[in-house]
Amino acid sequence: MTNLITKIIDNSIEVVAPGLALRRSEARAKLKLSNAMYRGSENSRLMADWILGKSNTTPDQWELSTLRERSRDINRNDPVGSGATETMAVNIVGHGLSPQSKIRAEAIGVSPERAEELQRQAETIWETWGPLAGADDRLSFDEIQFLAIRKIIEDGEVFAIPTWANDPWRTLGRVIELAESDRCISENQGFEQGIKLGDRGQPIAYSFSKPNLKETLKVEYKEIPARDKNGRPQVLHVFPPKRVGQLRGVPFFAPAMSFFKHLADYLEAEVVAARVAACLAIFITNADPLGMAASQAGSTRAADGSRVQGIEPGLVHYLNVGESINVVDPKRPGDAFAPFVEGVLRLIGVSLGMPYELLLKDFSKTNYSSARAALLEGRRHFMNWRTWFSKKFCQPIWELVLEEAYLRGHFDAPDFYKFRQELCRCSWIGGGWGWVDPVKEVEASKLAMDYGLSTLAEEAAGQGRDWEEVLEQKAREDRKAKELGLDLSAQPKAKTPPPDEPEEGDKQNAKD
Repeated sequence: MTNLITKIIDNSIEVVAPGLALRRSEARAKLKLSNAMYRGSENSRLMADWILGKSNTTPDQWELSTLRERSRDINRNDPVGSGATETMAVNIVGHGLSPQSKIRAEAIGVSPERAEELQRQAETIWETWGPLAGADDRLSFDEIQFLAIRKIIEDGEVFAIPTWANDPWRTLGRVIELAESDRCISENQGFEQGIKLGDRGQPIAYSFSKPNLKETLKVEYKEIPARDKNGRPQVLHVFPPKRVGQLRGVPFFAPAMSFFKHLADYLEAEVVAARVAACLAIFITNADPLGMAASQAGSTRAADGSRVQGIEPGLVHYLNVGESINVVDPKRPGDAFAPFVEGVLRLIGVSLGMPYELLLKDFSKTNYSSARAALLEGRRHFMNWRTWFSKKFCQPIWELVLEEAYLRGHFDAPDFYKFRQELCRCSWIGGGWGWVDPVKEVEASKLAMDYGLSTLAEEAAGQGRDWEEVLEQKAREDRKAKELGLDLSAQPKAKTPPPDEPEEGDKQNAKD
């Protein structure tokens, strides 16, 4: 009963005096925290200014819109932010993720030779469809992937709509349309931020505003079911969730957004100060023997009559009687400029999951060990994103394409709908990572395969290659060498070079 009365009083005060209601809520929260067991929740003098707002599972629409626009501005105008997005997209997707069919013969009851034939059919179908994947007849699927991962980083999410094209020259009619996050919106009841939810919290429909090319005031909406009656996805809403029940994605730069802004403003101020300091200007002061200062004070003007308000390199200006120049010398940039900027950039890199060396492409202060550690940490981060993106974005589209190919008779698979999961089983291969020291890393790969810790498929995939294509190419080269009378196996094997001397940084680390 007491709680009910308190709630009624609070609601009444909130209507007529929101400020007073907020202070009452803060006071009540402070009373609850006075006996807190965790220091992070205590209300001591040092923690009293840590005021928390209401934390929603999904940010409000206006908040997400602001975050997206600021993230887009960072990608347009901030060199570090734009470079970080490009680094992420190149390392996650690069020139595009390609499927490698992994059909198991025993799982679908066919011979290994038949399973290999089905694998080649599936990959050939994909290679044929990929260049024509865009609904706008402009983008290939590789380009769609690259644009999609960029939008996930920039906007926090991407919408892909599998639709149809009826062009007679197409082998397959399935095409992919990408939609901007801003288009997923609705003014109809039953939708929450453009999404209609079912009783289990699952999305059952999406509302998209139609592209308004004429920029009229009238906005038209189109409702698209999340899945058709057979369970095929009709909208792919791809975003990395941060909380349970989250409906919309948050831009990747959100935790570091304020640092990007403050650092950009600071650097701009330093550039302006450097430009001012670089200007060599001479001011010549006139004496006042006749006492004319009072009548001419403040009359400093340029030759065209405009007031002098700036300086430029080589400026020579004569001051009027009674005028003088007071120069403010802030002594900038100070000795702490470079360490401060580097420290802020390291914080930004931590929030983005990228080492400082990768964020700025700066390996000038690293040795082999530290450079390799940075690259391995970045690779782990990129591989996690690549695996997630391939499962959420690429795999559903691969399944839709193979299903259409089966229905049109291009994919000779037995009982497709019975063995659908197995027939669509594949791994996604992206671009290779390269080597810091090729000799050492090739030797490490060979040893890993010799000891059974790795396979040719894994090592080839690490370099962005298909192991079957590697072996087939090697076989063709061997056959050609025999035709020419060459014996490649008789060539001396490369000797393992002696271990390099540890660098100075490594020696110091070993001493420490």
